[in-house]
Amino acid sequence: MPKRHFFTRFVRDLKDYNLPAIDYCHYTVPLNTAHHNGFVYPGEYVGQYGIYDAVKHVYGKSKNLKHLAKDDYLLTSKRYFAADMEKAIEGIRDTFRAEHKIDPNAHVIFVSPGNEKAEVEFCMENLRKGVKEFLLKYSAPTSLSPKALPLEGNFTTILSLHSGSDGEAWVKDYLDKHEWTGRLILVSGENN
Repeated sequence: MPKRHFFTRFVRDLKDYNLPAIDYCHYTVPLNTAHHNGFVYPGEYVGQYGIYDAVKHVYGKSKNLKHLAKDDYLLTSKRYFAADMEKAIEGIRDTFRAEHKIDPNAHVIFVSPGNEKAEVEFCMENLRKGVKEFLLKYSAPTSLSPKALPLEGNFTTILSLHSGSDGEAWVKDYLDKHEWTGRLILVSGENN
């Protein structure tokens, strides 16, 4: 069997009886404790770089927080960090919705199917069917709910593709041949 690697926050929750399912753990919170029998799960601390990059991105998009992002570090406030981030994320959301003409109250399904051909080949058909079933179940007139909103203008699917990748080319070819239910917007790293 191929080795199974697991990316998670904590390795401390994994016990020796998890070894048949997960071979190795990559974790982001550096708490690795031995259990009662002295067992320590095989794994490595990979750091919080994903969080750092995400916060730096949000800071960079906010007029009020841009000055807090330096070349190799971020300035954060213990007291106002959560409120500042929430305001900045709302601003990014509002800007994105305005650029793509998505109503502020519309439901958005955001999916990134991958950047390699094998990844998108594996998931696109199931993704297309899943989104179709979801939209038919929760939008009027096919929903059983009397409060269901019409599909047009209330539901948008955003498909994020890696620009210039084999996956992007395959997905675009796939979408030419297969119908997509509801509104679909394709974005990439440049306009995402």
